[in-house]
Amino acid sequence: MGLEKRTLKIIIIVLLTLLVLGAVLGLILGLLLNQRYVELEVWPRSDEYTWDQPLIQFRPSDTGSWHHWYKRINDFLRAYETSIPEDPPRAPCSVHSRHDSSMRSSNCEMAMRLWAPCIVDEFYGYNIGKPCVFLRLNHIHYWVPEPYNVSTRLAIPTEMPEHLKQFMIQRPAQTFGDYIWVSCGGELSSDKENIGPVQYIPAGFPPGFPTSRLHTADRIPYAVRHVPDQVPPPLIAVLFENPRREVLINVECRIWTRDIIYDPSSRVGRARFELFINN
Repeated sequence: MGLEKRTLKIIIIVLLTLLVLGAVLGLILGLLLNQRYVELEVWPRSDEYTWDQPLIQFRPSDTGSWHHWYKRINDFLRAYETSIPEDPPRAPCSVHSRHDSSMRSSNCEMAMRLWAPCIVDEFYGYNIGKPCVFLRLNHIHYWVPEPYNVSTRLAIPTEMPEHLKQFMIQRPAQTFGDYIWVSCGGELSSDKENIGPVQYIPAGFPPGFPTSRLHTADRIPYAVRHVPDQVPPPLIAVLFENPRREVLINVECRIWTRDIIYDPSSRVGRARFELFINN
């Protein structure tokens, strides 16, 4: 009888230990799950794309050196082709030049003006050494973001760029909705000197992704979270107005949310690429 009681106690202890371990593991996974899936993508990218060395190199005067970047952007943007763009448009609505008027509606023409100069008509700036790159969020179906805004009585990071703070004030979340804010800059101190002015396109709109357009975990049923989106997510274009030439520039872009802790050694919510423009 004593042996049976001892065995029963051991079984109970083992079960309780497994339950505790399971709960702890579940908590850890729950905390890490948000960060595990969030990816900030950069386009264009090469076939040999690696996160550590995603180099974009070209010579503006040599069409052959940048035409493949132009083509890759066009191929990427084909998924956004539409004759009736949303307001504001989530991306350039056509990869067809304005000379091919039969392929572009009047609504699309208006949308393209918002996205200029990061449009096909202007070769996305590569022909004049003022390149555009496109950013979008991926792997967000299991993510519930916690955006920064002035409507919530929580501190805004002091290191957040001033222009983002100004947009929060000008477009408060209770009126305009929340955004996953985005900023790009030089990765190292020398890069900050060489990168030159950076503009976010469409100009005049918040540099970020409106949460109302993102299919995050709080907006889609659990059963379909593994299914790819039928509508492509919104984009942001980043225009480099005057990057220094003949210098390798390390560029870092990141998103700003309360639930993602910035870590320069992590890929979560952060993207990087290298820009080298020949004379």
